[in-house]
Amino acid sequence: MARKKTKLAYITNDAARRITLRKRRHGLLKKVYELSVLCNVPVCAIIYSPQETDPVVWPSTGEARELLNRFNTTEGLSKENNMMNQEKFLLKQIVKLRGQLSRIMAENDDLAGEILLLECMAGRLVCGLRTYELGLVGRAVGRRIEAVEDRILMLRSSEVETQALPLLLPAPAMDEAAEARILMLRSSEVETQALPPLLPAPAMDEAMEARILMLRSGEVETQALPLLLPAPVMVETVVGGVDGWTDGVLGWEEELFSGCANLFQPDLGC
Repeated sequence: MARKKTKLAYITNDAARRITLRKRRHGLLKKVYELSVLCNVPVCAIIYSPQETDPVVWPSTGEARELLNRFNTTEGLSKENNMMNQEKFLLKQIVKLRGQLSRIMAENDDLAGEILLLECMAGRLVCGLRTYELGLVGRAVGRRIEAVEDRILMLRSSEVETQALPLLLPAPAMDEAAEARILMLRSSEVETQALPPLLPAPAMDEAMEARILMLRSGEVETQALPLLLPAPVMVETVVGGVDGWTDGVLGWEEELFSGCANLFQPDLGC
């Protein structure tokens, strides 16, 4: 269990004061001894008590007198740097407490100014504030303005570092079907990377799609047939027997026409 913090004030009870003196004196002499052993420095202690006629001296009266004579013969500021009596100790504590008090009062004023500023933003009339309260509100507004200016300067300084980087737009959101399509295309890139790029197929209407389906269904029936030459172009109508018919055909050789004429002569009555 932790010991309760002791209040630094004069103990009015005589019995309690004597007990405290005995305990604290014993602890002080113990610390002096540890300091002399651990750090190997010359140390002495002289403690006066109102209940005792002779002071308590450590380590001995002769050693303490020798050390005090050595200290008195020392000259310069090193002798008085760390010296402190009761008056100097109390003055030092007063200065320290005044600094703490001024800091706490400044923090309270800042909080009061923030509260008044929020009340004014909520609808409280500024004309009803006193002069001291107006000063608190003004300082609160000034602190907020400084915070905004510091934020602007920080953003401007960060723009110089990032202005050389290109502006990247966020990737558009994709559904599951699009992600699956992308994965399928990426997996097929290895197989098709040696193929030349194909142009996209032109848009087709319903009639064209039906025509393509009909042609594809007919490919099975006609794939075993030999390749036929295109029919010759006819420029005149076949009239009057083989001679007229042969005159109207272009691109055929004359020997082929004569053979055909001898073949069909009996039937045509020529």
